[in-house]
Amino acid sequence: MALDNARKKEILDTVKHLRVTDIRDGMDWVGLHHFGTVSPEIRPLWRTKAAGFALTARHIPTNRQVPTMSPEDYTKWAYEYWYGQVFKNDMSEHINDTTFLVVDTCNTPTPAVGSMDSMIWAALGARGVLTNGGTRDSDETLEQKAIPIWSRWIVQPMYQGRVEWGGHSMPVEIGGQRINGDDLIVADGDGAIVVPEDVIDDVLKYAIQESENDKIARGYLFDALGIPRGESTESKFDVPAHPFEISREDMQRMVKKSF
Repeated sequence: MALDNARKKEILDTVKHLRVTDIRDGMDWVGLHHFGTVSPEIRPLWRTKAAGFALTARHIPTNRQVPTMSPEDYTKWAYEYWYGQVFKNDMSEHINDTTFLVVDTCNTPTPAVGSMDSMIWAALGARGVLTNGGTRDSDETLEQKAIPIWSRWIVQPMYQGRVEWGGHSMPVEIGGQRINGDDLIVADGDGAIVVPEDVIDDVLKYAIQESENDKIARGYLFDALGIPRGESTESKFDVPAHPFEISREDMQRMVKKSF
């Protein structure tokens, strides 16, 4: 059953307290060891975190030859023909405040997002962009930081003469992972991971279990090293104790010191 917007927001309220590595643990705990992790070639444009539900799109390499013409005619050709017909799309109508845009450029070094796109999508409420293509206008995009972006390349070209609009809301492949519409995307400085819609609840259950146990151990290590405890050591969920929860005494034995 498809998730409604209210349920999606509840899930995102949970996910905001979890790291990509926690989600990876949750995937392992439900037996999906070899699924979900997007190739480490696809990296954040800057250190940040985002999560949302996939709205997929595809850019297809073109076999249309650019005709010889004057620069003035090229302007008309680019805007009226390419953007008016070949690359025309209605994707913006499908973006809301739970959306994570997932753009498959079929591994062509063309832009999936530029500075203008990023601001338009941010204004529509989108939470992030994930692509196996490129980011264009990266200096401006980094300056404005309108929307978090995970991309394979930094690129220069525009779309015309290179890729055609291939549609949206279909299965795509990004970094070796199949992504369907409404799959959960979680991304941070460790890259991106995709959680199939039908296993989200189970994955989050065990992601929380392992995250909470990790915070306990990390808190003890902060104490041992004299590091002031911070948010990364604070419990975020009221869940049963981990069946293998480490104690302060256990940690003291491990590091061979009292604290």
